[in-house]
Amino acid sequence: MIASLLLALAQDPDLETVLEFQRKVRACVEKVRPAYVFFGQGSGVCISPDGWVVTNYHVAGNRPGQRVRLSGGRAFTADVVGWDVHGDLSLCKIRDAKDLPFCELGDSDALRVGQPVIAVGNPFMLGSRDWEPSISMGIVSALHRYMDNPGYFDAIQTDAQINPGNSGGPLLTLEGRVAGINGRIDIRRFVSRVNTGIGYAVPANQIKRYMEAFKAGGPVDEGDIAGLTIGECGRSEYEGMGEYGDGVFAAGVKEGTPAERAGFEPGDIIFEIGGKRIHNANRFFGVISGWPQGETVRVKVRRKGEVRELRVLLGDPARIRERELGRLPADFGFLPAGEDGPGVRVRSVRKGGPAEQAGLQRDDLMQQADGIPLRGWDDLRRALQSRKPGDEVKILVNRDGKAVDLVLKAAPRPPPR
Repeated sequence: MIASLLLALAQDPDLETVLEFQRKVRACVEKVRPAYVFFGQGSGVCISPDGWVVTNYHVAGNRPGQRVRLSGGRAFTADVVGWDVHGDLSLCKIRDAKDLPFCELGDSDALRVGQPVIAVGNPFMLGSRDWEPSISMGIVSALHRYMDNPGYFDAIQTDAQINPGNSGGPLLTLEGRVAGINGRIDIRRFVSRVNTGIGYAVPANQIKRYMEAFKAGGPVDEGDIAGLTIGECGRSEYEGMGEYGDGVFAAGVKEGTPAERAGFEPGDIIFEIGGKRIHNANRFFGVISGWPQGETVRVKVRRKGEVRELRVLLGDPARIRERELGRLPADFGFLPAGEDGPGVRVRSVRKGGPAEQAGLQRDDLMQQADGIPLRGWDDLRRALQSRKPGDEVKILVNRDGKAVDLVLKAAPRPPPR
């Protein structure tokens, strides 16, 4: 009798479906756990073998030299390279990283409501006792949630258990790819900073679009259309639009701004940005903030019965230019010197760029800029902030124990796309 029952269960397709699901969850957890990163009061996830780590700004801020640990307790030093204060994201680089376990950023646009997801974190710092993260599971409860302060404008909502300490940790698909970065819970029900079944994550595709700006270093602002004022469409204003949906309308276009230069006119009905449909004002701001300032996006508008496509620069050009000139030269990578003493270690040099023309080489240790000691890349960034393109900066380099004097010409990054 028992043997017959076991045989029947083994052939039950529903049971096999459940067991297959369980195997997928276990495989995902085994893949993800080694890539989890412990921060002092939160979480992060390694997204590349050379040590790039994504977390929340409210976890890591913009601080260099933070002590972090991987699962199991292996300790490293990480430096925040780029950050978005309002969007609550920081990109960090682990020093001297090589062949680290990592999880790839997935396609958050492919998520569907009801899809199973896994959250990895350190709730209430419980994992800090043995350096093992906690795993919780739930579903995607909703997509495109809009909130402000901080600006989770296009958030993934999940009922996976997220508590203080989970911030910055990954929300994952069962394939082990990062769907988003957990960072906020809804405390309105009990005002007690504990999980109430409503947690929010910044989507992975937004992080991908910010990655280049983050790696360039420094603060990154969210996209907006300078000079454009929008309003909600009333039913009578978009009735009969059919396939073009509802959208928002251009209530005002300021002269001499990116909005005017892009070709917006008062009364335009904006129904698509970057291939994403716009239904109302919140969705408009949610989509726009998915790109950093300096990017150019395609916007579709309906004007007097015709559809037009505009190319729009996001952000204020003056602010973008100011930030570009304050960055390090974009043609060479760099890392803190670590145990070799204060300075900035050159990681790579682009062929034909200003760094190569100055004579900088891979593994050079830049120790001074115009006689000012460099303790890290923040010092070098500050030394270049007041420089104009073509200005010369005297760099003292330690190369294999020998002092080398070089002259670097400051150069702006390429103009925004």
